[in-house]
Amino acid sequence: MPVAIGLEMYAEKPVVLPFFTGYVARGLLLHVVRMVDPAASGLLHELNARKPYSVTPLRFKSKRRVEDGYELDPQAPCFVHFRFLRDEYSTFILNYFQKQNSLMVFDTVFRIASLSVNCKSYGDLEKEAQAVERFRLLFRAPTYFASLGSGYHWMFPDAVKVFSSLLRVWNLFSDGRRFSKEEYVAYKEWLSENVGVCEYELHTRLAVMRKKKATGFAGWVTYEVKDKESKWNKVTFMLARFAEYANVGGNRTGGFGVVRLALRT
Repeated sequence: MPVAIGLEMYAEKPVVLPFFTGYVARGLLLHVVRMVDPAASGLLHELNARKPYSVTPLRFKSKRRVEDGYELDPQAPCFVHFRFLRDEYSTFILNYFQKQNSLMVFDTVFRIASLSVNCKSYGDLEKEAQAVERFRLLFRAPTYFASLGSGYHWMFPDAVKVFSSLLRVWNLFSDGRRFSKEEYVAYKEWLSENVGVCEYELHTRLAVMRKKKATGFAGWVTYEVKDKESKWNKVTFMLARFAEYANVGGNRTGGFGVVRLALRT
């Protein structure tokens, strides 16, 4: 079952946070899990394996911009979300905050003001899916896709790229319905013929992660679906809702590819 845990925090003093904080959020998640179960943290940190979690970058009010990032205003809240594609991992976060009400970010203590939990089973995501003609995805963090055979990233949310990658992630972690290789091929063909971008407003964003940098796109895209009768229409809507837990594209565990779904009539 996908689970999203949101934290509202207040820093005890001003602190400079980097321009892109996705990797900071990932570090917090892994630290919390390691404090509860070191073995589980090792599994989540395993190289060359699809990870059953995603994070959002820290969202906060800044007092000013400095050379290394933004100085956080300790009078305003700071928000972060940890999302798990298997609910057993979310218990580590909840167990930690039953005993602790703070986190350390760099050299600063952040007090937890509130904790929210939102979950939706794979079965419910499938059952609640509806046939749609249009819907919009809001890309709220830099997003990119791998481009095989190229040294460059794919920098546009083409429907085939977005939803075929989401289907692969769904198949890895769903405890409900999974799709066969034949269905995956059929779905990709259906996407290419029936789903297209009809509106968009996008821009590129550079994410600086210590000594590494990555460029992605952010903004919004409206998708139009021609075929309302096909079962794949509902599957596409199901995956769009799933994306709010999973993130999309490359480095989704590091705060990239954060999306929100918005319906359009």
